[in-house]
Amino acid sequence: YGTRARAEQGWSDLSRRTDALAGVKYRVVEGKVDIGTVFRLQAVAANRAEADKLCAALKADGLDCQVK
Repeated sequence: YGTRARAEQGWSDLSRRTDALAGVKYRVVEGKVDIGTVFRLQAVAANRAEADKLCAALKADGLDCQVK
């Protein structure tokens, strides 16, 4: 996202599109890339297994995700 506010709005938008994010915490991480500053939206999982499970649920609901 181009701004922190857009990333925060992105979480709200995604949360309305799937029940998989109910109760999930998230963070916005600022990063530098060739085009400038971006804000990455990240769901927070307790461990890799939980992250994989969440990602699978998001994909089942037609959303993109990537476990980092």
